[in-house]
Amino acid sequence: MDITKVVEILKPYFMHYGYLLVFMGVMLENSAMLGVIIPGETILIIAAFYAAQHSLNIYWIVVLAFTGAVIGDNIGYYIGRRGGRRFLLKYGKYFFVKRQRLQAVEKYFKQHGGKTIFIARFTAFLRALGAITAGSVKMPYREFFAYNVAGAALWSIVISLLGYFLGGNWKLVEKILRNMGLAALALLVAGIVGVVYVRRRRDMKREAKLLAGD
Repeated sequence: MDITKVVEILKPYFMHYGYLLVFMGVMLENSAMLGVIIPGETILIIAAFYAAQHSLNIYWIVVLAFTGAVIGDNIGYYIGRRGGRRFLLKYGKYFFVKRQRLQAVEKYFKQHGGKTIFIARFTAFLRALGAITAGSVKMPYREFFAYNVAGAALWSIVISLLGYFLGGNWKLVEKILRNMGLAALALLVAGIVGVVYVRRRRDMKREAKLLAGD
């Protein structure tokens, strides 16, 4: 179905429950992997589009999106913290998550988890998994919260303004979101590769010094 027709069909719901839809949609998308089925980002863009038509207030759209994102991520973090690691260790093999891989992720998050949480905000799949992963690997809460708030603030403003100014051109919005997600993913992968490369170089130099000492 054409996205324009979908927007028109949903208009009565946004007129009556727009603010609630934004808050609940964004919160649920960021809570415990529900982002796989809850299109919080799409709801936010449509709401911002209606704000541009003076049917909703863009200020409250941004505030509610930010609040929902922060609360949702905290729920995901808490769930991961309480039992995520045990779940992954017990059932991770069915999702191709082995103990060695989990330990590698834990090590990575201890050093670069904050930046990952920030960047993951702009990639739908990672946005759904970032918080629960951070909790499951026992990422320090203060660090998680700081990057969570920073990422949520930037994401809610950028996505809201995208819908506000370009909402009528849905194909362009879709293209920008796709490129934005790919850029964030590429940046994250580049960071991981860079960390692995630096560590290997350091280990190789250490081994070379040990051999030279022998």
